[in-house]
Amino acid sequence: MTEEQQARGTDGRRNEPGSPVPLSQLRWQRAAAKALFLAPIVFMLLFFALPLALTVVWSVFERTMFWMEPGFTLFAYENFFFSARLENFLSSMWHSSISVVVAFVFGFPIAVFVRRRVPQVAQHRVILLFLLPFMVSEIIRIFALRPVLQRTGLVNSVLLELGVITEPITVILYTPLGVIIGEVLSFLPFIVFAGFLAMEAVPKYIFEICDDLGAPFYRVFIDVIMPLAAPGIFAGAVFIFVNGLGVALLPNILGGPGAVNAGLIATQAIAALDFPLAMAVNAIMMTTLLGLLYIGHRLFDLTRILSPIN
Repeated sequence: MTEEQQARGTDGRRNEPGSPVPLSQLRWQRAAAKALFLAPIVFMLLFFALPLALTVVWSVFERTMFWMEPGFTLFAYENFFFSARLENFLSSMWHSSISVVVAFVFGFPIAVFVRRRVPQVAQHRVILLFLLPFMVSEIIRIFALRPVLQRTGLVNSVLLELGVITEPITVILYTPLGVIIGEVLSFLPFIVFAGFLAMEAVPKYIFEICDDLGAPFYRVFIDVIMPLAAPGIFAGAVFIFVNGLGVALLPNILGGPGAVNAGLIATQAIAALDFPLAMAVNAIMMTTLLGLLYIGHRLFDLTRILSPIN
C-alpha cells in the first residue's frame, strides 16, 4: 500500500492530519478489536470447556458393545467406587503427594539459588538447561530410567561399589518406589521452572533488605520467600500431582502390574471398550483438580501469580 493510499480513507477521500476518521473505518476497527478479544474466549470454550462438559455427560451414558448410547446411568461411577479401582486411585494420589514433596525439597532450593546467586543475565540460560529434558520424548525419558533402577543398574552398582549395600536392592524397579522416583525425575525440571517464576515475581530489593538486616537464611526462607512464592509453588505442585495421577506410562513401565493410576485405569477402560468408565475416571480427575485449585486459591490467592510484587 502506497503512502497516498494510506492517507486516504475507505471512501477514497484524502484524510488530512487532524481530520475525523470516517465512520465506516471506525466500525471496522471496532469489529476487528472485538474479534481479537472474542477469539481466545471462543477457542477456550470449543477446545477446553466443551470437551470437559462432554466428558461429564458421556460418563452417564449407557455402555454398548462398541461405543455408548444416550441415557442416564451411574453404573460407570459404581464400577469405579465399588471396586479395586478406588483403592488404586487413592494409592496413586498418595504416591503423587510424596512425589510433590520430594520434588519440592530438591527443586525449589535450586530455583532460589538461581534467583539469588546467579547473575541476572545468566539466570534464564541456567533455567533453560533444566527444561532441556522436556525436549526429549516422555516415553524415552521413562525407559531410560529402567537400566538405572534395575537390579544390575547404575544405582545398585554405585552403592555396591561404595560398600553401602552388600546385595542389590530389589524394591526400586517395578514397585511403587520406582513410580515415585520416575515421577520426581520426570517433573523435577518443571518444579524448578515454576519455583523460579515464583521467585522472579519477588523483587530483589526485598532480599537485599533482609541481608542488610542480617536475617539468617532460614528465617528469610520461611518468613519471606515461602509466603511470597506460595502461589507459584502451589501451581507447580498441582501440575506434578495431576500428571502423576494421569500419566499412564509411569506405572506401566516402572511400576509393574501392581502399580495403577487414574490414567492407566482410563486406558484400560478404553481398551475394554468401556468408554463411560473412561469418561467417569476423567470426570473424577477433573473434579479433583478443580478441588485442589479451589483450596489453593482459598489458601494462597492464586491470582497473585499474575500480579508481581512491586
